[in-house]
Order: sequence, then C-alpha cells, then structure tokens
Amino acid sequence: MSLGLGPAARTHIPADPPAGSPAAGPVGPGSHRSLWATAALVLTLVLGVLVAAVADQQAHSSESATSTGQVHVDNAIVFLVDDMPDFSCADADLYLPQSSPWLREQGTCFESATTSTPVCCPARAQIQTGQLAHNNRVVSQTAARNLDPHDTVQHDLALRGIDTYGLGKNLNGIDASEYYGPDARDNGFSHFNFWNSYRGAPGAFKLYDEQGQQYTPTDGLSTTETNGAYLDAYLDDQLASGEPFFVYDAFFAPHKQGVGATAADLPYVSPEHAQSPVPPFRYAPEGPGRDKLRIFQGARFSRAYYERLYTARVRALYDVDEQVAATFQRLEDAGVLDETAVIFTSDNGYTDRGQDNWEGKSIPYPAATNIPMLAWFPGRAPAVDTKPVALVDVAPTLYDVLGVEPGHLLDGHSLLSDHRRDYVYAEFYNEDSGPSRRESGPLTSHLRSWRVVKQGRQAYVEWYDDDREVAFREFYQDPGMLKNLLSPVHARERPSAATIDRFRALLRRFGTCQGTQEQGSPQPCP
Repeated sequence: MSLGLGPAARTHIPADPPAGSPAAGPVGPGSHRSLWATAALVLTLVLGVLVAAVADQQAHSSESATSTGQVHVDNAIVFLVDDMPDFSCADADLYLPQSSPWLREQGTCFESATTSTPVCCPARAQIQTGQLAHNNRVVSQTAARNLDPHDTVQHDLALRGIDTYGLGKNLNGIDASEYYGPDARDNGFSHFNFWNSYRGAPGAFKLYDEQGQQYTPTDGLSTTETNGAYLDAYLDDQLASGEPFFVYDAFFAPHKQGVGATAADLPYVSPEHAQSPVPPFRYAPEGPGRDKLRIFQGARFSRAYYERLYTARVRALYDVDEQVAATFQRLEDAGVLDETAVIFTSDNGYTDRGQDNWEGKSIPYPAATNIPMLAWFPGRAPAVDTKPVALVDVAPTLYDVLGVEPGHLLDGHSLLSDHRRDYVYAEFYNEDSGPSRRESGPLTSHLRSWRVVKQGRQAYVEWYDDDREVAFREFYQDPGMLKNLLSPVHARERPSAATIDRFRALLRRFGTCQGTQEQGSPQPCP
C-alpha cells in the first residue's frame, strides 16, 4: 500500500501587525502618542520582524544542511547506463574521461553505491519509485506492469509543474510500442521517446514516430548517439522556454548485443573509439568455487574472451561519456548548469572479468551489486563520499533537491542527507521467462531467488527453493565474498550460531521493510 506524506512543516514568519490592532497602537488624529514614541514603536516592530526573519532563515539553513547540504535546483538529469561494472572514484577519469571534470573533479563520487536488485527492470523501477522491489512489486523482468505510474518521481514532479522527459530504455517487461497509440500505457512522464533494442549499430534498431508507428532510422546514428540527439532536441525547447525540467536518459550501452560469446554479441562501439586504449584488464576468476552453489564452480569462459568483453564494454561507455560531457557543456554554455543537478549511475553491475566464475548479473556478489554513482550538485564542494548508498536513494534525492514532496512512501534516503546505513540489503526473485533469457542469458534462468544483508565486512546470503524455503546459506567476512564460512570446506572458521541467527533475523526484517525511520515507519528499511 502506498502511504501519502503530508507537506513539510514550515516556520512561520510573523507579518507586520495590521493597522489599528492593539499591537500596532492607536493611529490617526486622535492619537496622543508622540511622533518620537510612534517612530520608536515602528522601529521596534521592524527590528522584531527582522530578528524573526533571521531566526527563520537560520532554522531553514540548519534544516537544509541536514537534508540537502543547501542544494536547491530547478532542473535535474539522471544518466543511466546498462550493466556497467563498478569502478573506484580514483579511476573515474579513466572510464569517464570527458565527463569526469564535472562529475568527479567538481562533483561527488559515491564510493560505496549498490543496486538493491541487480537486474534491469526491477532496478529501474527502484530508481523511479524510490522503493525496493518487494514494495513497488516489480520483482522481475516480467513484473513491469505492476509499477504504478502514480507512485513515481516523474509523476510527482510533473504535478508540481516540472516538465519530465524519459528516453532510451525503460522497463524490459513492457514493449515500448505499448507507450504509443490511442490506448497508450501511462509511464508517468510528460514526454518520452522509448524503444526496445540491444543492437546499438546504426540501422540495427527501430524507433517510434508520433503516431506510434515503428521505423528504422536512416540518420546513421547509433543508439547512444540517438539518445544524445533526442536530448539535444528536448533541451532546445526547454532552454528556450526557461521552464524547469527533469530528464531520465537511459542508455542501452554498454549492454551486450547478444547473450553469446561471439564478436557479434559484444557491445557496439563507434568507429571513433574502436581503438581507444582502456584501463588495465584485471582477470578475476574465483577459482574452484567449491564453497558455493554448483552453478558458480568453474570458470565459464577463457581469459581472452573476458578481456574482449571488458574492452568492448569500456569503449561503449566512452561513447556514452561523450554524450554526457556534451550535455554538461551545453548546460554550462546556456548558463543553467548551476540550476541543474545531474546523477550518473548504472542499473546493475556486471561480471565482465570472470568474477565469481560467472558472466552476467543477477547474483548477490559485489561484481553484480556494486555500481558506479557520481553526481553534480551545484554549490557543493567536490567530494568522495564513502557512506553506503543505493539506487533507491536516487528518487529521494530528486525530491530533495527539487523541493517536491513525494506522494508515496520511500524506502531510500537523499544522497545529500546525513543518513548512514548500518546495513546494506538486496533481493532477487528468479524467473524462467523469455525476457529474462534475452536480457541476462539462459544460465540466469536457473538461478534461485536470494536475499543478502551486509554489515561492514560481513555478509549473509540465503538462496531459496520454489517453495521459498532456504536451500543454501552463505556467510562471508571478506569484502569480495569469496570465502563462504558456512561451507564444510571452511568448517574451522564457521561463525557462531548467534551470529547467524542475528543475520537471519535481519533478512526477515528487511525482506518486508517499508519506508524509513525518518518517515515514522514501524518497520523501516536500512
């Protein structure tokens, strides 16, 4: 159930007392007050109003420092890439060389960002709602129709007069054609250009015209460049009008073009970056993996394959980086960059270096759950923020900096708040479906559902069978989650029963959590 939130309490600034009121004193010819006494009274009243105004301003400043670090903007843009592995803040300029001057050198880099469900459709629903999958009910690729467009940040912003625009890839379980035509499905956005395609090469994908008819563009642009062209056209209109805006710009890159291992399955890379050097490749297979489920025991592909995959992914990201940098420059040239917040992130990570003997996402380990997240907040000093943050924090941040109250309960926190998570929680619900196999590959269809909770270096995982009973458990004390201490292989290092009971209780609690402590929720999310 969605719970409405009332307007924020505001400090009242007393107005001047109305003429003729007892506080103002007698006026007019019948007054016996001297001119000096009247002037003194007026001066006292003025000073009183000024003192009250200053106190109110200080109260607001203190509140802002807690909630937003005094960041208030008219516009916001979220740049979302598809399946991008995490990189450290120190390496941000290597992966985002053109946009890093804004996002990293002048912005905030969140070193410990995660996705709460490492698969595309549920992750995107969390960005738009600020809710975990078990609350927005988009628990899988085929559950996209469960999303209530009225419980989205784009819907609430539009109600407050902010023009909202979505483009690129939206929710996997809904074909983009459903957003067009006389019976179009509501997606919460004022305007949009969505399409379905992982084929990034020019002429290899289809778009929709204003009547919802599908066509193949002949402009020679890739999907990444098409995102840029659509955004340019939209900004032309918005910058001319001067009206506030919010953009959700979701790229298909660096997602693979197919789920196989051939060259045709690798991400599309433009000729401009086809030979661009990339950061060093660090092959990271786990080894035998005897302490995990059988599906993770043994490397899937060769080092050479993973290196080709990694290289193509980084070069595809360079194409995205170019579009992001061009937008920053355009906003700066137009004089509105200091009125605009920008967030760059990914829906999930991806094991493109052989991590966990896996190639893909959907798993509870850092390669899939850790994501890059960088942001430009006007007036905020450059920083590397090490506190744990998550995709469910994106929507609360947008509400925060744009000054809009959410119309539904949020499970996340503003990235600019003082909240620091003691625990990190994630969940995954298995499905054996066509959309799942096309998105993540056939092997992912055999993954069990799971939940994980982390506290510091410790992590506890439960895998479930079809009856939602625990089928396999894991406990780690290493940040890479490589050594399952609940396996007989590591019997001598097994944690105490009390420790496991505590983490099991946390999983039960967070698996049904709703809202946050700040919102007065009786069972708040971390």
